[in-house]
Amino acid sequence: MSKDTFRSNGNFNYKNIQKLKQEINKLDLGIKLSDDLDVFKKTITIDGHIIPNSLATHPMEGGDSDEKGSPTELTYRKYKKIARGGSGLIWLEAVSICKEGRSNDKQLWITEDNWRDFKKLNDLIKKSAKEEFGEGFEPKTIIQLNHSGRYCKVNGKRNPIIATHKRVLDEAIGISEDYPLVTDEYLDNLIAKYIEAARLSKKAGFDGVDIKACHGYLLSEILSAYDRKGKYGGSFENRTKLIRDIVHKIKTDKECKGLLLSSRLNIYDAVPYPDGWGVSKTEDIEIDLEEPKKLIRLLANDGVKLISITMGNPYFIPHINKPYDMGNYIPDEKVIFSCNRLIKEVGEIQKSIPEVSIVGVGYSWFRQFAHYVGAGSLKEGLCSIVGFGRESIAYSDFARDILQNGEMKLNKVCIACSKCSEMKAKIGTCGCVVRDSKIYLPMYKEMKSSEVSTNE
Repeated sequence: MSKDTFRSNGNFNYKNIQKLKQEINKLDLGIKLSDDLDVFKKTITIDGHIIPNSLATHPMEGGDSDEKGSPTELTYRKYKKIARGGSGLIWLEAVSICKEGRSNDKQLWITEDNWRDFKKLNDLIKKSAKEEFGEGFEPKTIIQLNHSGRYCKVNGKRNPIIATHKRVLDEAIGISEDYPLVTDEYLDNLIAKYIEAARLSKKAGFDGVDIKACHGYLLSEILSAYDRKGKYGGSFENRTKLIRDIVHKIKTDKECKGLLLSSRLNIYDAVPYPDGWGVSKTEDIEIDLEEPKKLIRLLANDGVKLISITMGNPYFIPHINKPYDMGNYIPDEKVIFSCNRLIKEVGEIQKSIPEVSIVGVGYSWFRQFAHYVGAGSLKEGLCSIVGFGRESIAYSDFARDILQNGEMKLNKVCIACSKCSEMKAKIGTCGCVVRDSKIYLPMYKEMKSSEVSTNE
């Protein structure tokens, strides 16, 4: 393996928490630290659902389903480990609502034929958590419903389904200027597919559903469809119509009664207007939260009281939503600035819209000090729940160590090496190559060997 496969920008060099604190103060960042770890023990009640602590696992797509979209042994293994880790909120990875909407042929996809396999998965999560922590402990489970839009693949080949052209994103994956847009009729028909997926999720026992609208996928793309004609483009009302209609239909559907409604939502795309959402129309790619805040308030009125905030597009500018030390390019900013952006802007949303419980993001890069950063965010009201994405597959029992031992162990934390992201992008299936090497290192090596053979 080439030594420059992953290039480090050498940002993480804090030998102790004091060094990190000094850096934060020196750079005048909005990151807060606290050693009051009891804040993680606070329960959160949302629409009658009690989340037993203030720690969450963010969705990390494993790409390990079978050909029908059902969970496999790798899926069950991952979520059993996560369930035994102690997080109060387990936010499952993207599950497609339709065959053509999958990001790859191994993405999960819930159907009438396989919902019992998803029930088996949810039952395993609940049972494993109770076996580990007792009958009184039950994590809440959110299933993430998605259509991959421009990032759809079929039989390993790109099959973009786009609602609007976005020059910089089109160029990145080879979409021509005359590539056709999906029709309003196609988008209309997706509403029923989201409802059906939500009904099946309810039957499978999941506590809630996430109407995913982030990272450049279809519902996210429509939020910035400024140039689209018809009822789903142009005005703010049109661009937010589809996600609001989906939410409303699920909220009022008798078979979905009791589901906790949520969304993983981009508040900033980090690409220029008119291609980006949450971006200034006049100041290059400066953040402008006016429309994201307006949408969140409307979603709250529609019944969405739990939102996981994120930013960026992992297919185009991954350091925005996954600050890293090693990757296929070196960002033009220090990693701690990327983390600060996430934590600061999530905090702005939480303080502006306190009636919604916001799941914070941007903590994994802080490694063995991440719990102090998360505790600082909770103490300062920058979020209601602290979420970990990459950390959850590297260090599945991080929550137990925080809650029981007051620590995150250096030899278990995510090292922000981006290997999981590289695997996801290239072969679909991914996990932690470093901390779960018995399973995923052979896959990673095979992937790299295949690349070498292809290039020779």
